[in-house]
Amino acid sequence: MTVSGRISAIAINPNDPRRLLIGSAAGGIWESRDGGANWTPRTDDQPTLSIGALAFDLSDTSTVYAGTGEANSEYFHLGQGILVSHDGGTTWTQVAEQVFAEVGFYRIVVDPAGGGRLLVATTGGAAESLDGGASWTLLHRGMTWDISLAKHHAGVEEMLLAAPDGLFSAQNGGAFTKVNLPGLPALDPRSERMAVAHVPSDPGQAFVFAATAGKARLWHRPGRNAPWVRIDLPSFRLGQLVDDVLDVDQAFYDWYVAIPGDGDDTIYLGAKELVRGIRTNDDWTWSDISTRIGHGDSIHPDQHTMAFDPSDPNMLYAGSDGGIFRSPDRGTSWQSLNAGLAISEVEYLAQRPDESTWMLAGLQDNGTIRRESPNLWTQVGLGDGGDCGTDMSEPDVCYHSYYHMYMERSDHRGDRNSWQDVTPPGDADTRLQLFYPPVEVNGPLVVKAGHTVHLSRNAGGSWSEIDVGGGQRSIASALAIPDSETVLVGTIQGDVYRIRFDNGKWGDAAALAQPRNGWISDVFVDSENANRYWVTYSNPGAVFRSDDEGATWTDVTANLPAIPVNAVVTDPGSNDRVWVACDVGVFESLDAGGSWSVYGTGLPNCLAVDLLVHQGEQLLRVGTRSRGVWEVTTQVEGS
Repeated sequence: MTVSGRISAIAINPNDPRRLLIGSAAGGIWESRDGGANWTPRTDDQPTLSIGALAFDLSDTSTVYAGTGEANSEYFHLGQGILVSHDGGTTWTQVAEQVFAEVGFYRIVVDPAGGGRLLVATTGGAAESLDGGASWTLLHRGMTWDISLAKHHAGVEEMLLAAPDGLFSAQNGGAFTKVNLPGLPALDPRSERMAVAHVPSDPGQAFVFAATAGKARLWHRPGRNAPWVRIDLPSFRLGQLVDDVLDVDQAFYDWYVAIPGDGDDTIYLGAKELVRGIRTNDDWTWSDISTRIGHGDSIHPDQHTMAFDPSDPNMLYAGSDGGIFRSPDRGTSWQSLNAGLAISEVEYLAQRPDESTWMLAGLQDNGTIRRESPNLWTQVGLGDGGDCGTDMSEPDVCYHSYYHMYMERSDHRGDRNSWQDVTPPGDADTRLQLFYPPVEVNGPLVVKAGHTVHLSRNAGGSWSEIDVGGGQRSIASALAIPDSETVLVGTIQGDVYRIRFDNGKWGDAAALAQPRNGWISDVFVDSENANRYWVTYSNPGAVFRSDDEGATWTDVTANLPAIPVNAVVTDPGSNDRVWVACDVGVFESLDAGGSWSVYGTGLPNCLAVDLLVHQGEQLLRVGTRSRGVWEVTTQVEGS
């Protein structure tokens, strides 16, 4: 089925179930007014496009709240407070930006009684607002994964919150007390998780779903004053695709419990897979409803959120790494709603010189995709899509990579069934490398690097290996190949090395002058001036230029904003004209880095992470997280 990108939140208008809102990891809030057939971005101009939570105000359904900063990932630091809409999600304003700066959201709960009361669970703790987000009171200090609010039939209000130090309960505005969950081991906040939810139709009941000590665990409270009871969960393989339907090794990233509004006999557990439990009397039957072998409508793994149609509890919406999917029958069948939802999380780009429409893009957890015509991208590789490249002298030859050192080559334009394994020898899963190690291609010379640099002069047929830094475990983060006998390597420690091919073999890595300490995000060599090197840093953000092949460096960060710089390219026709991709937008310099200005218009406020210049068509292309691929002409007006 069609996929898009990671979705962290879904909200459905209580008065109009065809009006949907989704929050994406770094692509903002999107609205559909026709049940997901068409989508429109609504927050492209906001200070951040990372969204962690969404919730309608049931007392005034024109009001919606969004928590910025996706708590599930490293994007939590992109949090810039809360966005509020008073027209059902079409336009938004920012509040509480100081309170929640660099804080990610797991959950927003809006009190259905109204009055602007909000409860939030964030990476910085749980908090309450009584005035629509203008002011806040801390409820729980430190990371809080989930919070649930219930109004019991007896008039008692209860809050439950889940955190690394346990489950806590508060009633009628009183203090939180720790709840005893029988058999709950200690939770590791770095790798484990807990989720909690009241049963909407019977709020005395509640469920807790936890990943701890290598195992998924579930508890049920059958009544407000009843003790919590453990429920046995399944552990079984599903064909050759799934080792364990409730695998917990990514619980820090994908973990939730959801209960429809029409009873207490159905429960949904989101982990890597989506599992449904149905209770008959006291017996539970469990099934994996995301991987549907033999049915052709499996949905993407890595589950993050779920929402129910307020008028039909059989209709559910699941958000995952692959986007948004709808089921009309409680997960028995699925439909993708991702067409037109441009939230792909692009990691890297590649192109060919002779066909301006053709591109490759590596996507986070959505494979490698290829563009063959202006409005058509197709998936040509599965899994995690990493760095990619093209042999510019024989552009039918191209490469794509997965996580770690895995890599494939196609001799047929990247056709889906044309890839062959060219992974460098050795342990492809060593920890001494980035999740997406850098790849660079220049003719038949192919390079991929971790703590050592793997080089092939015959398109991946055989490999040489060079240790970076004479045995120091400095991990490569960027590569450049200025010519067939020279490779440049940038590292996560800020070092730059040069490796040369001489006398029939690759020499040792020679350290150049270090521009500065920090994480090198890109290395680029000017195609018209081989003495000019460019280096960018993402942490801390900076740009450096060398005009003597790395012997000395000049800091040309100049007036760029103090944000990560992720990529750099120059204009082949004017080497003092340079562009950089930053965590917010693309900037241009016309004086070799002496000064910078925002380049072009129309680009959302998204993370720009890779750049290409297509010389023949005079196009600058940018890959973004999570707003896909954009391009703009570089032709100067009047030229």
